[in-house]
Amino acid sequence: MKPKIVFASLTILAIIVNIAGIINEDFWMRRGGELLFFLPLTFYYLKRAPLKNLNFLLFVSLAVAATIVTCFKNLWYFEQVKLGLWLVSYIFLAREAIKHTEYEKGSRFTSLYFLAIIAIYVYLLSIHVLEIEPSVNNSFTFSLYIIYYLNILFLAIAALVYYLNSFSKKSVFFICLTLSFIFSDVLRDMEVFYFRDMSVEVVGTLIKFAALKLVFLFYVTREKKLRLLHLV
Repeated sequence: MKPKIVFASLTILAIIVNIAGIINEDFWMRRGGELLFFLPLTFYYLKRAPLKNLNFLLFVSLAVAATIVTCFKNLWYFEQVKLGLWLVSYIFLAREAIKHTEYEKGSRFTSLYFLAIIAIYVYLLSIHVLEIEPSVNNSFTFSLYIIYYLNILFLAIAALVYYLNSFSKKSVFFICLTLSFIFSDVLRDMEVFYFRDMSVEVVGTLIKFAALKLVFLFYVTREKKLRLLHLV
């Protein structure tokens, strides 16, 4: 059997285990599925992975650490530690995008479009933060959430600037993974602060897995300009 098929099967198995944990409300099955998901991705992309790239190594290490810490989220301040680990990991993603960004002077329309998108996101982010404030236990956790979402905003800006300037396959992966992380975080907050719904948990988990897959694709893909035809 080809290694690609084996690793794909293990990835699907990890997703099935995680979803089964959600449906059966089995905490350890969910955590096991999340940890298992990293193994086939890591081994499959091991030869192509930029092991000398500090941004790649630190992101993967912090993401795995955050997943492990989730197993102890009901103890001490591990829930805040998990949030902090994801926060720091996103910084290394943004650093990698900035490293590959070649700035070019855009048209006035592009500049206005960029500012409009950022303004809308800032507005929605502000509304969301204000809505979750009454549900947060203490000021430290709320401050951490504010920093976390400001960091997500920074990641979104970096993704948009990178995409509009680079227009490459690598930049497409980056803006897709950024959007995936944003949507998965929104769905996570719906579960935590608003109402718990199984379908929301499943969709949020699938989007988060897709984001992690895109992270590996982003790091192993070389920077290469695309024609518009290739994106259609």
